[in-house]
Amino acid sequence: MLHLDEPWAGAALAAAMADRDAALDLPVLGLPYLVLLKLRAGRPQDLADVSRMMGCASDAAVDGVWTVVARFGSREDAEDLEQIVVLGRLEHGG
Repeated sequence: MLHLDEPWAGAALAAAMADRDAALDLPVLGLPYLVLLKLRAGRPQDLADVSRMMGCASDAAVDGVWTVVARFGSREDAEDLEQIVVLGRLEHGG
C-alpha cells in the first residue's frame, strides 16, 4: 500500500482511481503527479525521467503538469521544472 504524507496525495490518488487502466482495471497515476513525485525525490535518474517525459509531452500535458506543480510544488520544483522542460524539448528535437 502506498502512503504519502504530502498535501497533494489525496488529489493524486483520487485522480489515479478515476483514470483506471481499462484492460487491467488498475489505477494510473497521471503525468502531473508522477512528475511532482519525481521532482520531490530529486534524484538524478528521476530528473532525467522527467526530462524525457516532458520532452515528448504535448503542450496540453505540460500545462497540466504546470498546474499541479504551481498548486502543490515548491518554488524550487517550479524552477527545476522550467529548466527540465526546456532540456527535454531540446533532447526530443523540439
